[in-house]
Amino acid sequence: MALTVIELAVETKLTTVAAVKAELQVSTGADDAYLTTLIDQASDAIRAWCKRAFAVETVRETIRPAAPGRPLMLSRWPVVEIISSTVNGTVEDVVNFEAEDSGQLLWLDSSGYRASWPSGRIVVEYRAGYVLPGRPGRTLPNDIERAAISLVKGSWFARNRDPMIRSESVEGAGSTDYFSGTVSRLPPDVESLLSPYRNVTFG
Repeated sequence: MALTVIELAVETKLTTVAAVKAELQVSTGADDAYLTTLIDQASDAIRAWCKRAFAVETVRETIRPAAPGRPLMLSRWPVVEIISSTVNGTVEDVVNFEAEDSGQLLWLDSSGYRASWPSGRIVVEYRAGYVLPGRPGRTLPNDIERAAISLVKGSWFARNRDPMIRSESVEGAGSTDYFSGTVSRLPPDVESLLSPYRNVTFG
């Protein structure tokens, strides 16, 4: 399987400075540049953990099924539009395709029933992804933006403390509790928000 990005997304931030400032109750613009950097870092971390892109992009994907079957699983989802496709060198009418939100691509026969994809070489050009916050017609799920805001918020409040400290007690003998994190280095609550959107099929 091979994927080529034909049209890159102009913006990849998973939240906006305005949304973060509202969460932090920040009213001035003095830290806008810093918040923008934190948003970029949070968005990168989420994309890496989820193993996928989120912004709408146009891609061309080549799939080589070893045997006839149905359906095909595209590596980008949700699919916004199927632009073109060839099956073993033959151009197919895109009206014969049906894309599900999960990324499954179905082939329909002349009667509109689901048919089996043949083995061989299938090339699909399509647009997939979400319209991001701050853009007209935003479609990015709220959970993904909430995860981004949570990461930015954590970084904001961790600026002047040891990021590994989860809690600290001063009274008495004193104790310090360090956050062990996870393999992904995302907090558990953020992972929980993102789990439904993680790409577990493609590495």
